[in-house]
Amino acid sequence: MSVSKTSLRISSRNIHLDDGTLAAGVVTCAPGEPLKLELGSSAAADIALPDSAHIALGRFDPHVHFRETAIPTPEEVEEHGPEGADYDNLVANIKSANALYSIRSGCLSALKGGVCAVGAMGNTPWGPVGPYRHSRIQKHYTEQALFPIVLWPRMEPGAAAIPGHEGKDFGSTFGGSGLTGQVRRDMFELWRGQAVSYHNDQARPNESLPEFKKRIQPDEVLLHHEYFNGDTVLACQSETMALAKEAGLSSLLARHIPTGPALQQILDARKEMPYALPAEIGLDYVYWCRERLLTQKRETALINYRRPAHPSREDQLSLIEITRDAIRSGDTTIFFGTDHAPHAPAAKKFKDGLPGAPGTRNIEHSLQFYGELVYRYGYTQHDIDRLAAINPAKHMAQFFEFPYEVGTLADGAMANLAIFDPETPYEVDEQTLAAQLEDPHYHSAMKGEKGLRGKSLFTVANGRVWDVSGTPTPLN
Repeated sequence: MSVSKTSLRISSRNIHLDDGTLAAGVVTCAPGEPLKLELGSSAAADIALPDSAHIALGRFDPHVHFRETAIPTPEEVEEHGPEGADYDNLVANIKSANALYSIRSGCLSALKGGVCAVGAMGNTPWGPVGPYRHSRIQKHYTEQALFPIVLWPRMEPGAAAIPGHEGKDFGSTFGGSGLTGQVRRDMFELWRGQAVSYHNDQARPNESLPEFKKRIQPDEVLLHHEYFNGDTVLACQSETMALAKEAGLSSLLARHIPTGPALQQILDARKEMPYALPAEIGLDYVYWCRERLLTQKRETALINYRRPAHPSREDQLSLIEITRDAIRSGDTTIFFGTDHAPHAPAAKKFKDGLPGAPGTRNIEHSLQFYGELVYRYGYTQHDIDRLAAINPAKHMAQFFEFPYEVGTLADGAMANLAIFDPETPYEVDEQTLAAQLEDPHYHSAMKGEKGLRGKSLFTVANGRVWDVSGTPTPLN
């Protein structure tokens, strides 16, 4: 993609500064160039924002699933695995996955939500396992992306660690690797001294999902939410923290924390564990709870599976409160992640009475989730900046080289901005979004939700200004 050096000047009365105050001024953005910030300036601008609009730091989302991967050569598969793979079958699986959701669609969705950098999971056919496959697929993502993407390397038994990176453990994931016991312990040992993250959605140890369904006979909407309940999350987190201590990790990140008790378990463990314990709060868990699911139309509720389960209302309220208190205490290692999981509707269909793939398409609605916290639970815009932009940017910068400093709205920093009107009412239009995001399989669990607020106007990613009020369109 050719790069223009055209600068755009944008003026606003509401520029979010790092200390939580608002200032008037002008920001100047040019592709690949650092931000120029002129506080108090009343000089002419190319884009003069209305008084109600805000300029904040662009959001960094450390947890997305974009599904696309590179297609290896037969020689690459033979040398770098997976061992014994049928090459033709592997390539067919890759092409099938790539056809369902592309890096480009994911980037357009992110830009729509004010997100200008993401961390992508590597659970794809021929995923980024080991140094060669990771670098090969990271290169593919970098070449295809519209903004910086940090590709998290996938951990597998026997696969070498990548020094200085954060390995992604799918061993705790029901429906994923499903690793337990000594195999998972050996995998962690390979990452001694390194950072690891994990999904905290392990299955019940003594009962399968079909057995549970037969015994409990829950409402189909609540099957996952009763099976993967708070107890299974706490057990998974406890087991994984013990493995990390035994293996001598430097850092262990719990992904998509769904309840207040689960977050409190992580915060309490920081006092005793000899490694860092950053915490990623699942963004949709502050919106959806079991009670809210039951009031939805069933058509929408049945595509809104999550693992871990959606919390009870009580556990959701405690998650919202503990997260708010932690960020206001000055915690720099707690942040949001959407776990944007773009399964097509067919993948979420019931089969033999059991639900399909969990997860929702929600990164494009990040701003509306933040609005829920601001207008219903007293979060400030600065709380959101810390949780959605400053802290996740600093975390991701430990493992990826950005061209300029990130996580700060300052002259000379990387020009990453989210520009939005927080007061504008919003309603999901699936047909329009499918066209705007170049996603023919688009569907939204937010369809029909009332009272949503916030409209994204522009997203700036490394100096490139995108008009995201309609179809995301670069302006410079």
